[in-house]
Amino acid sequence: MKYKKTKALMAAAAFAATAPLSVLAVVDIDSATDNSLKYSDELKGTVDANGRIEVTQNGNDTDVAGAAGFGISKAAVRYYRFDLVGGAFEGTPGLKQKAKADNSVDVTGVLQNGGDDEAFAIFQVTATEDVLSTQDFTLDVAKYDLDPTVTATVQYRMFETVSDAANESDALVTKTIDFAKFVSGANYAGVVEAADVTATVASGFTSFDNTANANIANGTLASLATLDAGDVILTAADAANATLKKDGSTSAAADYITAAQTITITGDVSKGAFSSFTGNDCTGGEIACTAAADDASCTIASTATQNDQYICVQLSGLAAGETLAKGDYTIAFSEESGMDAALGSVKYDTTSVEVPYVTTYEGYNQRIFIDNRGATDAYYSTTYTTENGVTAADGASATGTLAAGEMHTIKATDLVTFTGGTRGTATIEIEAQTGSLKVVTQIVDLGTGMTDTILLHPSTQQ
Repeated sequence: MKYKKTKALMAAAAFAATAPLSVLAVVDIDSATDNSLKYSDELKGTVDANGRIEVTQNGNDTDVAGAAGFGISKAAVRYYRFDLVGGAFEGTPGLKQKAKADNSVDVTGVLQNGGDDEAFAIFQVTATEDVLSTQDFTLDVAKYDLDPTVTATVQYRMFETVSDAANESDALVTKTIDFAKFVSGANYAGVVEAADVTATVASGFTSFDNTANANIANGTLASLATLDAGDVILTAADAANATLKKDGSTSAAADYITAAQTITITGDVSKGAFSSFTGNDCTGGEIACTAAADDASCTIASTATQNDQYICVQLSGLAAGETLAKGDYTIAFSEESGMDAALGSVKYDTTSVEVPYVTTYEGYNQRIFIDNRGATDAYYSTTYTTENGVTAADGASATGTLAAGEMHTIKATDLVTFTGGTRGTATIEIEAQTGSLKVVTQIVDLGTGMTDTILLHPSTQQ
């Protein structure tokens, strides 16, 4: 028989439940879950001529540890072979094997073949005391060269002879696990947290309703976005799973975001003052956004973007009669294009006008008259409610812009198309101050010429 062991060690070799590792190793070859080293793909730098990246031990994080898996009698010799796929050893690896029942003895493996610049290493292990199958070994490697395009694996095998180890035949035990991989460590899109803001009709669109932002009172100041630097880390909420840099240290927000760079905000900046602040209430550390000649964008220079910032707009400097235009805004970073994103939009609240009866019946001619007495144009949109079985689709005049100081006429047949019926109700939302509007609906019976005229706004119910 090829294997000669004591009866006790033969029993231990029957792959009894593996005890927890007594060593502090990041990569546990016996783990049932992924405990591979995760390196940041964004921070890997330039590959060498072999298409590899050198990674360095930080503490003992590149060690591989696990149970021997097969018992070794005192004075017996066995050979441990380690094979890497997707990498190579950089420098000479070392091996320690726990021995004696109380783990008080460390058996040092002697490198026989492979090691530095190779993808395998064979160690001779001479048991100075009995080694149980459940006792741990530790493969100590200071550096590896890894292929960042694949998941690197490590395989451990024990052999009775050096010849078997060299020829990879008759392994006594075999274990394989994912060792290292390069994954995305950054979530650039998570940095910009946009927030829509509402300029109120009641203020003539010169102040904001900040109900949704507890940090800022209603008034002339509002925040369009938070730039949360910490959110660039993909696993910020779970530091244990954060990615590593190639020197073994944990990646941080500052590794992904340039400390000082230019920010460009695109959108209508002709009214109001746009700036960045360090306080969530739009105070402190202000850096003004300098408008371009066409007022279609502005630039914030020399920002400390590794810290949280708040993009805000201030309307207190508006001249009499000026209003903030509604619209969308975007933000772009000069160094990290992955963070480019939409900011919050400036929206208007509206005056709602209820039309309790709308008909497209061919015997009637219904029109809605809207008098915009305000000093600014007003956009409007329409929604509908119908009876069961009747559907409503927008007509050509369901949305539009009401020019300032003019009366506008909308025919019911241009407002909506009903299917399955000829009537419903409508709600018209108009971006104008309630006191600037007068809305009337009139239905003419084409057969009799009789008219029915109702003042919708200001409503007699108000």
